[in-house]
Amino acid sequence: MKIIETDGIVIKTMDFKENDSILTFLTPDSGKIAGVLHGGKSARTGNAAKAELFVTNHFELSVKPNTELVRIRKCELLESYHHIRRNYSKFLHASYISELLLLCEIPAVESKDYYNLLHSTIIQLSKSAKIAEIKFEFEVQLLKLLGISPNLESCIQCGGSLWRNTSGNLLTAKFSVPYQLDASQGGIRCPNCCIRSSFTNALHPGSLAYFHNRQTGMGSGIEISPTQISLKELAQAVYVYLSHFFGRNLKSYTLLKENS
Repeated sequence: MKIIETDGIVIKTMDFKENDSILTFLTPDSGKIAGVLHGGKSARTGNAAKAELFVTNHFELSVKPNTELVRIRKCELLESYHHIRRNYSKFLHASYISELLLLCEIPAVESKDYYNLLHSTIIQLSKSAKIAEIKFEFEVQLLKLLGISPNLESCIQCGGSLWRNTSGNLLTAKFSVPYQLDASQGGIRCPNCCIRSSFTNALHPGSLAYFHNRQTGMGSGIEISPTQISLKELAQAVYVYLSHFFGRNLKSYTLLKENS
């Protein structure tokens, strides 16, 4: 039996027996871990608050070889982020983020990057009202970690550049009519190469430019605020892109879309 100590952010909680909970949490050292927290549903034990979604705990764990669940020996609450659970929209966005991470294969060597991304996103969600922008920034960074960031430089069909030659950090789209993000091909179709497909979603030039800015970091130091139309377009396009990669729809996104 191995004893380890680690911080972890709870991304899933399930009832177990009468008073216990099974927590799945993301750690900076060991990827995702699932374990039984005794008294996780009982107010008397003081563990109920530690079993809430999106809280950060410090864990002491007993790990046995070839077992799916670890034993949580000790659990200390570090941060509750209660503002997320008190705001329905923030809670839905955080739930969507958690579902994405539950679908990811996270090797231990890459765990710190995923943990830091989730940790910073949860902090931002807790403090800021720009929820849709925070969600999109998370998606952009997650695509990078997964190694599946779309090609936003040239058309994946004809190879033509998507941008005009400009000076400075901000790019101008070559065309003034919508492009497409093609999830099946991993990139952008220019207006001349657009097709009808369930794997494609339209992106107007402003939406594409904002996507490029966030993915490349160009224009850093320049405050760029996307329109609500752009955020809506990008939300749908990136969701289709991620759904295609994972091979499944996300229940949390449906609920998020219905309550937007």
